[in-house]
Amino acid sequence: MPDFLEHELLKEKTIEKRAFQENLANRVLTAGNSLIVAPTALGKTVIAAIVAAHVLQKNPESKVLFLSPTKPLAMQHQKSFQKFFKIPEKKISLFTGTLAQEKRAEEWNNATIISATPQTIENDLRNQQISLENVALCIFDEAHRAAKDYSYVYIAEKYAKQAKQPLVLALTASPGSTEDKIQEVCRNLSIKNIEIKTLQDKDIKPFSHEIKIEWQRVDLPAEMLEIKLLLEQVARDTIAILKKTGLAKTTNPGFYGKKRILDLQIEIRKKIARHGKTQPSLFAGATAAAQLLKISHAQTLLETQGIFALHDYFERIKTNAFEPSASRAVKQLVGKKQFFEAIKAAQALKEKNFNHPKIEKLREILLKQFLEHPEGKVLVFNHYRASIKNIAEFLNTIPGIKAEKFIGQAAKQNEKGMSQKEQAETIEKLKTGELNCIVASSVAEEGLDIPNVDLVVFYEPVPSEIRTIQRRGRTGRLAPGKVIMLMANKTRDEAFYWNANAKEKKSHAMLLEMQQEMSPEKNKCEKQTTLDSFHEKNPEEKEQLLIYADQREQSSEIAKKLSEKGCIVREKQLEVGDYVLSDRCIVERKTVKDFLQSIVDGRLFTQLPAMSANYESPMIIVEGSYKDLFTLRNIHRNAIIGALTSIAVSYRTPVLFTENADETAEFLFITAKREQLNKYKSIRLRIGRKGMALPERQRFVIESLPNIGPETAVALLRKFKTIRNISNALGKDLQQVDNLGPKKARQIKKIFWGEYKEE
Repeated sequence: MPDFLEHELLKEKTIEKRAFQENLANRVLTAGNSLIVAPTALGKTVIAAIVAAHVLQKNPESKVLFLSPTKPLAMQHQKSFQKFFKIPEKKISLFTGTLAQEKRAEEWNNATIISATPQTIENDLRNQQISLENVALCIFDEAHRAAKDYSYVYIAEKYAKQAKQPLVLALTASPGSTEDKIQEVCRNLSIKNIEIKTLQDKDIKPFSHEIKIEWQRVDLPAEMLEIKLLLEQVARDTIAILKKTGLAKTTNPGFYGKKRILDLQIEIRKKIARHGKTQPSLFAGATAAAQLLKISHAQTLLETQGIFALHDYFERIKTNAFEPSASRAVKQLVGKKQFFEAIKAAQALKEKNFNHPKIEKLREILLKQFLEHPEGKVLVFNHYRASIKNIAEFLNTIPGIKAEKFIGQAAKQNEKGMSQKEQAETIEKLKTGELNCIVASSVAEEGLDIPNVDLVVFYEPVPSEIRTIQRRGRTGRLAPGKVIMLMANKTRDEAFYWNANAKEKKSHAMLLEMQQEMSPEKNKCEKQTTLDSFHEKNPEEKEQLLIYADQREQSSEIAKKLSEKGCIVREKQLEVGDYVLSDRCIVERKTVKDFLQSIVDGRLFTQLPAMSANYESPMIIVEGSYKDLFTLRNIHRNAIIGALTSIAVSYRTPVLFTENADETAEFLFITAKREQLNKYKSIRLRIGRKGMALPERQRFVIESLPNIGPETAVALLRKFKTIRNISNALGKDLQQVDNLGPKKARQIKKIFWGEYKEE
């Protein structure tokens, strides 16, 4: 029989006792304003209820405010608290825009717990209809939204000023992937303490269910590859214009993802504002950047969605091009030969009802799923509305599948959205079994009470780690779940997946670091499974080398040769690279032929960022004759040298050449030995020429600080005059120097103020 939590404000047998939830609640109550980062379905609402119960017990006349980004989620939290608390239901109120403002003012005074949308509370605060003076606990659900001008930021600021005894509890599956974003969320909500939980934690495992993740790969057919090549040629020609005007850093199309193009547009606009009158070429650059963004979107639709979505996009561009208000970028783009040929090719394929191979793979997956689990439920995520409609219509032609689209409320591209009532009806159909599949947009990722499903399908990976975590969390709630990611080989799908994967790992690492900085008294976090922890568990193998080899390498002779040298070789499905030699060193092994092919299809330039994001010292080993690089394929010598230079300079990844598998094994063995057995050997960190003058030596010292280049070093010395003054300066003072933000300032202070410890 389960044990239930007992509290004078909580109803009996409503909250099952779970130690990790009580521990987290206690940490919030003792440490103050806290951010809890935990996967979906781990009971963050229950933790909030436990904290609320203790706060209300201590301050019976106070209030609890529970903020949620959407009305359905606010309604869900209201129902949960009405279920948990002995407080009369009428005192647990729901505040949304549908409740009249006069009525809200009256209910605010009478309510003990308010579940609300943030926009509603912000409006009432601005109109001085309510005060947060007596709110003893403010809960921010989906706290990663607390950025820029979102309502959470305004409410948190007012709460800190108005409340007598403010306490913030922020809840999220991931607050962001960059340190700046995480710091922004923590700063906006006045967070003092961070608590992190994962499905791998010992106290979580008894209450979580395994989520099996699979990748299902497809190849683009020749007909789609032809359009892909046409769009790539248009992209290259457009980048050449940017390069000619000095606005592009490289001519490699793989470098220009959506974010980089948007950043480039911002940079061009700034330059036009400053130098537009004297440099008219900047306007040509602005036109080219706008075209590049549209080309990139067309490539994304082709590679990840298929002909139908691409054709719809082309039709909108064509229509727009002939409107009087059309931009120069659109008019010129439609007039480009290869782009127009791509439009015609897409039109011809659409008329043939030609679809992306993912759609057939999806059909196979769902037929198998419902054959094995006839009563099961499936949620298919797709980023694009046009695709959602087409996929749902296609699935409904298959016997045994009852699918319906699920989209947001806003109307887009002449398509009406779904009202909250229609959304609720669709969810209810899924619950009752009238439907067994929903094809959903991002609206289903958070904020809606969608029932647990047996299978979640990503029609395409998304580059956001937050959205990936939220999608994944829709399964595995009540029983083991399954996630299948559809990926088109050698396309943006792969880049998006690795991007989100790297962001998720980076986010977790930064959160652990910030957690320790905020709470140095806390015990060190449990070590991850690494090469070091392996040796700690296996002390008899301390002097043996352990190398992880990807399962794809099991057919090579290298693993055998490494074993013969006395290495322990563990085969594992590695997410990046082929061989892990230490916690910081990973190796991607390629034959000369594969290396050249990966340059041509761009695959290499999706692998490199993933390796760099996850490992400090990535390395590429190319097996075969160096001379074959220039003779094996009909690729211009300069292009190959340019790629090698880009790998070394842009990605800081060395490329080593070996003659055969024997030599590759030797390289891996020696590198692993250096990394693992000699890791405590003292190594001189820096070198410098002798006979430097004092200013040169001062610059030399300051340039050794993290991420400080010559210009910033000179700026620091000019402002603070001496190295001593720099070391004693506060972080906020350091930030007065151009290009020196909070992160760099914190790293500098850590170098100067951190206690030296022998490694």
